[in-house]
Amino acid sequence: MNIYRYKAIDTNGNIFSGFLRAEDTSSAMASLLLQNAYIISIFRIPKILSPFFSFISPKIKNPHLIEFAKNLSIMLKAGIPLITALSDIAESSPKKFGKIVNQLRDLVEKGVSFSEAIRYHSDIFPSIFHYLIKIGEETGRLDESLDNLVEHFQKIEDLKTAIKRALIYPTFATVASLGAMGFWIVYVLPKIVSAMKSMDVKIPFITQVLVEIGILIQKFFYLIPVFLILIFIFLGVFKKNEKFRWLRSYLSFKLPIFKQIFYTRAVALFCEQMRILMGAGIPIDNALDMTADVVNNELMKRALQNAKEKILTGNSIANSLKEENIFPSLLIRLVNVGESSGRLEEQLNFLNNHYTAYLREYSARLGKVIEPVMIGVIGLFFAIVLISLLSPLYDLISKLGKI
Repeated sequence: MNIYRYKAIDTNGNIFSGFLRAEDTSSAMASLLLQNAYIISIFRIPKILSPFFSFISPKIKNPHLIEFAKNLSIMLKAGIPLITALSDIAESSPKKFGKIVNQLRDLVEKGVSFSEAIRYHSDIFPSIFHYLIKIGEETGRLDESLDNLVEHFQKIEDLKTAIKRALIYPTFATVASLGAMGFWIVYVLPKIVSAMKSMDVKIPFITQVLVEIGILIQKFFYLIPVFLILIFIFLGVFKKNEKFRWLRSYLSFKLPIFKQIFYTRAVALFCEQMRILMGAGIPIDNALDMTADVVNNELMKRALQNAKEKILTGNSIANSLKEENIFPSLLIRLVNVGESSGRLEEQLNFLNNHYTAYLREYSARLGKVIEPVMIGVIGLFFAIVLISLLSPLYDLISKLGKI
């Protein structure tokens, strides 16, 4: 998605400017023209600067999309016209999302199909939204398509919740442990060492190193937020870099303990996305391309692209996925069964539920796995500090005993 800077004139002759996201220049111009804006100038912002323009598109979370699709489906089933339903939803939605729904209504009033109106807001609505709504319009079952979208995004949200639950304890344990170590190094250790120096006790090298680290933290404490901000900017800038994305994807599948979280998430997302797309009648090559973008992992994305090429040459889906050596054997077996029986969508639904349930179970067990590791790390740190402090104290007591 590209970012464009534009200057335009509205129907009242007022000149205004701003930014917008679009796939290409033609889409950006079409979006402005549909809003009755006459374009004066438009140019694309370099992609390297994209992270600094994250404020352009309002952040719309899945719960908003779920509520939008659910409410619209209910209203359409009740016989309320689409334009009226969109107006009612806009009034009851949060300000940012309400503005977007109003824009959808305005486009529909001008004769644009609802699916095309959704497509012009592709920075807000995922491509699956456009595809399923288009199918609903063509079949005259828009409410059913919206129900399918609700089910799909609810499963994605459940998956995110399971991942957050899995990461809460490790994050809390890490922050608490670092905080305890930092407090000991900055405040407690210097006072103990100062008292020992006043008694002419020789301080071990490792203890002196820890004291110097504490002094540096105290002296340059204000640089810590700056350092964190620089890391955030660095990650934002290099997020588009192919090598950086590949390294991040590789590490997410290789890190001990956490690899189960990220790998299971990727497999579950693959199953759910393929289920909804194939159920909607999307061609297999398009479905695999869209799924690769949703999974957002370079290793699995490359595997899906390779599998797509093999499928297009006549290979079965199961064999094509098996040859990539990245998908679990259970998935391969059930996809093979689904292909043979013509019930692939049902098998993918079962697999998604299975891996989501596994992720929930793993998140519940993760705390018990992380806890002894964190206790061991903290214990080792304090053992080193205490041994370094007690050894000179023991020497001092021994000397006093000989007097």
